[in-house]
Amino acid sequence: MIKIIGRNGTEIKASAGKTVGEIASTLGLKTEKFVSVKNGVPCTSDSQVSENDDLVFLEVFSGG
Repeated sequence: MIKIIGRNGTEIKASAGKTVGEIASTLGLKTEKFVSVKNGVPCTSDSQVSENDDLVFLEVFSGG
């Protein structure tokens, strides 16, 4: 399952055999604007994703 948490949250089924970066690109996400977390552990854009993985894209924002 892939979750996008941020201003426009959404949830979709994971695509097996793709990398985090490929999934982000397919979803139209810029990897520098999101932190990727796979199965509760931060991961890089070249991490492989299986259909049983939980992948979360957390939107990075700042403020005070």
